[in-house]
Formats: sequence, structure tokens, C-alpha cells
Amino acid sequence: MSDPTSMNSAVQVYKRFVPDPLRAAAATTLPDGMRRTVKRSVAQTLRRREARLHQRALRRVRKAGLGRSERRTVAPDGRVGHVHTGLTIDLARRFDHDLVTRALDAAGICWFAVPALDDRRICLAVESRDKGAVRRVLRALLEEHTGYVTSVSPAQPDTPEEPGSHVKAWKHYAKARVIRLVWLRTEPTENLWTGDDQGIEIEFWTRNTNLPTERLVGPRPNRVQRAVPSDAPGVEIGFDRLCGYSDADAELEPTVTLETFDVVRLDEVDFPVDAVVLFEHATGWGEELLRAALRSLYQYAPWTHTVHVVAQAAPPAWLTAAEGLSVVRARPGAGALLHQLPGLAPHFLLLRPGAVVGRPVRPFDYFMPGGAARPRRGRWTAEEATAPWARAAFAATGRAVGHGYAGGPQPHRVEALTRLAEKGTPLPEAPDAQRAATAPSTHPLDGVAHHFGRLHALADPSGEASVTLHAALPTLPVHLRRLLARRDTQQIQLAGLGTDAALAGGGTAAVVDFLHNYFPVPSPFERGSEAPSAPVDSSRKAVPQR
Repeated sequence: MSDPTSMNSAVQVYKRFVPDPLRAAAATTLPDGMRRTVKRSVAQTLRRREARLHQRALRRVRKAGLGRSERRTVAPDGRVGHVHTGLTIDLARRFDHDLVTRALDAAGICWFAVPALDDRRICLAVESRDKGAVRRVLRALLEEHTGYVTSVSPAQPDTPEEPGSHVKAWKHYAKARVIRLVWLRTEPTENLWTGDDQGIEIEFWTRNTNLPTERLVGPRPNRVQRAVPSDAPGVEIGFDRLCGYSDADAELEPTVTLETFDVVRLDEVDFPVDAVVLFEHATGWGEELLRAALRSLYQYAPWTHTVHVVAQAAPPAWLTAAEGLSVVRARPGAGALLHQLPGLAPHFLLLRPGAVVGRPVRPFDYFMPGGAARPRRGRWTAEEATAPWARAAFAATGRAVGHGYAGGPQPHRVEALTRLAEKGTPLPEAPDAQRAATAPSTHPLDGVAHHFGRLHALADPSGEASVTLHAALPTLPVHLRRLLARRDTQQIQLAGLGTDAALAGGGTAAVVDFLHNYFPVPSPFERGSEAPSAPVDSSRKAVPQR
């Protein structure tokens, strides 16, 4: 059976080299069988040529040592995935980038990074005249390190099922202006997967010579400009400048972009943001809540500068001294005095027991570039409107409260807490959310501080996906399975693990098991575990494992 892709290419070659008058004459004078024989001969020649070029590209890819992972596995959707110990979302993005850029370098194809509108993915640009060479080297790369390719513009709605090494996977390539390469990656337990929500996008830029200055024109808008001088110099740029979800302090090599694109993003937060994690319960489940909070920051908020653990109970033995971690012993109730914490950055995230980050977040999700906090709104009921914290907020500001604030990580500013403390407004005592019979409402510190900050231009409340679950909830397993399957909730607050109902009914054990599955990768703050080292060297090489 003939290859439809080659036949289509043969038709294109036939139309390109045979003028219209000759094609018209041939259509009326030559038998159909003879014309089909000519086209079939051209298709066979193209197949042989493509096979030679593919083998050459494959040898280059193998010589460069690309496409290595620890082992392969089958993803939940039946596609091929790759296993990496200590995998994080940030590292997976860098793995993909290094694979593609080293493959392009091996083929001698010039490229540069583009600040795309969607900064979840790294976008690379190549010239349209290199489109054929790009396909050959990428197909070879996807054969050596199994991955998938799809057309982004024009959009290809269906999820690619054929590996990118197959010719069939490239059937939309001729018309594609932007493609996406996807590798499914996971860690050894196969609970955490990355892939379709990331990937590397490649744009095909064209040269425009209509103006005195030759320009490169992109196929779609980006965050800076669509047309740039073709002789613009290249500069190095950190991943955090292209992707707000990346670690700004990572010791990995930067990528390359054009000088024109090295500008500040409108949503770029250029000041350090710390995290404060409260540890209040010296119990097994209390330690698991602390472990999960640290892992969630390491996995989904790698841009945090320093993590401060405020231990109001004896710190667990597995908590180890590490760069970026500060452990401070404190008395119960120290949460109201966080502005006095030594070495705390002016902007920080506060995670009380049970609070975790549920998916990748950016500094912009919690702070404005000008410094204002973006606290998370919560439910607003009659009980909230008459709660002691609402009365305290009115006493501190003279303005009534209009909404509550959600559980989970909350952004705070030291300036707001300091100015609030100077007013001398007493804060209501907060109940222990892990021993309360019901799910907690707005925490008094959050409610009063955020209301004060909003009225003094220090905070601008926003809404995001948040979930608060009590461990004694009868339908708890259903909610936990949904969270684990979708991983689409930014804010998660787990409460009631210390209640008798949760301990006796298995709710506490279910939450602990959920946390182990949701955050399977250890953080560098756990004794006996180390963060994976940088997978590239000073020459920006790709992942050396297979």
C-alpha cells in the first residue's frame, strides 16, 4: 500500500515542476495509467530521499546523546511516558527545552526563544525556510525519545495518539504555523504526570523584505512584538523571564532570545517572595501536613525565596537544615506576630496547618507587580458577617467588611501587619482548625489584615479555585479522588484531622494517603532526600538519562 504522505508530496512536486499547459495537455493525451506511474515513481523517489535524510538526522540525534530517561512506562491514556526520579514541573519544562534546542543545534538550525502569551510553555522560533530540516530532526528526536507532536496553528483539536516518530503524526505539518512537542513524564510512583499542559511550542517565522530593514515576522502575537529586525542580536535570558512558573534562582543555564524580547512582562514580579509554614501539631498527621506543605511549595511554587517554618511544637526529626529553609521555634499564637519574624521578606505566603498549593502558581497569582497583595476571597454568609473578626476589622478601619477570605495559602505584606499592630486592635482568638468539628471559615488574621490592606491600597482581593475539606466529611473520599484526578485547584485547605470523628472514621488516614499520592516527590527540606541536580552542564546540554 502506498504512503499517502509521499503520494501527496509527489503531487505537490508534480504541480510545482510541470507547467499548467503541459499538465493540461498530459491530462488529455496521456493515459491515466501512465500519469499514475509517473506520480508513483516520484513518490517512491521522495520516500527513499526522506528515509536517507531521516537516518542522517537520527544519527545526529544519537551522536548528541539526546533522548535519555530512566525507563519508559504507559501513561493512563495509553501513550508512552518517561520516568524521572525527583521530577518537578519546573524540571520537566527544562528537560523538554534542552532536548529540542540541542536537537536543533545538532542540525545547525538557528532558533531563539519567544515570550509567548501563554507562559506555561516555552516557545521557540525558527525560520520557515528551515521547516523541512526542523521536521526531520524533530521526527528523529521523537523516535529516540518517544514524544508527540500536534499543530497549534491551525489548531488540531484531537490529542495526538501516534508518536511523533511516525510519518502519520506529521500529516498537518505542511500548513502548520505553530507546532507543539509533548513528552509525557512522571516520577517512579506514577502519581504525578506532566505533558499536554506544558510542552515546547515552535513557531515558524518568515522573512519580510518589503521594508528597507529586513524583518522576521511571527505567525501569531506574543507579549512583545510580532516583527523584529532580522539582524537583532541574541542575548541570554532566564527561564523565569519567559515563564512566571519557573524558579528564579535555579542554577541552570539560561536560554537564548533576541535583544528585542528582553523586556519586563506586565505581570512580572521582581521582588522576593518568602513562604511561612506554621507547624502546630507534634503528631503523625501534623507532621504529614507540614511535609505536604513543603512539598507543594517545592513542586508548584519553586520561585519562593526562603521558606520559614514557625514551629510552635517540637520540629519533626526528618526536617533538615537546607539552603532556603529557616526553622524558628515560637510559642503558640505566634501567627499574629509574623511581622517580627527575623529575615522575613516584605512579601510572603502564609500556609497554616493543612494549607497546600494544588497546582503550578506564579508570583503574580498572589502579588501585583507594584507590591499589592492579592488575597483569596472566600464565602460570605450571615455567620461570617457577624463573626468576631468582622467586628474587629470594622473597629480597625471604620469600614464594614463585604466578603470573607478562603483557606489555603494566603499572601501577606509585612507593612500591613506592622501598621495593623501599631493601631493596637486586638485580634479575636482563632480556633484550631485541625481539632474543630466543622470546616473553618475566615481566619481572623487574614480577615482583619486583608480588609485593612484593601482600604490602605496594600491589597487587592481576587478569586481563585479554592477547596476546603473537613476530614470527617462523609463524602471525603469522593472529593479527594476528584482532586487527585484533576489537579486543577490552586488553593487546598484540609481541616479536622485531629477530631475524634476523623480519626475513628478513617478520614485522617484518607487525607494522609491523599497527600502522599498528590505530592510524591520529596522536597530538599526532608532528611534523607535530595533535590535532583541540574540535568544540564555549562554548554546547555540536555538530559543525560534514558
